[in-house]
Amino acid sequence: MVIRVMVEGGVIKPDPTQSKQHNAMIQRNSAALRESLNDFFCRALGCEDIEIKVSVASGNKAAAKQFISNSEEDFLYADLDDKPENRQQWFDKLAADNIVFSEGRDEAVCFWIPEMEAWFLKQPKCLEKWAKNEHIAIKNGANIADDNNIKNKDIERLNRKPSDILKTLFARYFVSDTLDKRGKPKKMDYGKLRHAPGIIACLDAQLMVKQDAELSRFVILVKSAKLNTISFP
Repeated sequence: MVIRVMVEGGVIKPDPTQSKQHNAMIQRNSAALRESLNDFFCRALGCEDIEIKVSVASGNKAAAKQFISNSEEDFLYADLDDKPENRQQWFDKLAADNIVFSEGRDEAVCFWIPEMEAWFLKQPKCLEKWAKNEHIAIKNGANIADDNNIKNKDIERLNRKPSDILKTLFARYFVSDTLDKRGKPKKMDYGKLRHAPGIIACLDAQLMVKQDAELSRFVILVKSAKLNTISFP
């Protein structure tokens, strides 16, 4: 069984204002994000008989428009950019721009709450594992999970965007092996396309299903779709 998941994020078309080298790098990073999410969802499902095919769809509105017009896509995964109790407002804002989901189609939309980087903050050990894989040094004695931005916090209801907090964590705990003009390590700065694919690969997908209600809902919906394809005599 094949499940097609469209995700917000990535880059579809080259930017004519940028160089060929820059566009090639962005396309490679977008492909890496798609492949990493593909692998993550497969691990989250834990079903060898379900094949996940992820496609990237750029920004919020573009992803919603493509999903509405493409009946072959089974699910849309997007940033909610809000607290979980404000889920409906995401649809209302799009409807105000004449982007309207048909009845039932809205149930096939799952969210990163408030954005994808919340996954990383729910499992801060994945950042340390990623740094080790990339041979990036972590400041002596650092335990990212103890950082005051995330310790004992409800990650889905933070006062700052998770991606902004991630930038703080990168600068605070990681030591770049690239030196600046003064001979000091350059400040580490998080970039979604540049870093997210590798960090996603370091997530414990089965644990995240237990930690993240929307991912749990996605898994339940996919497995329900599988059951609905079975015909009984």
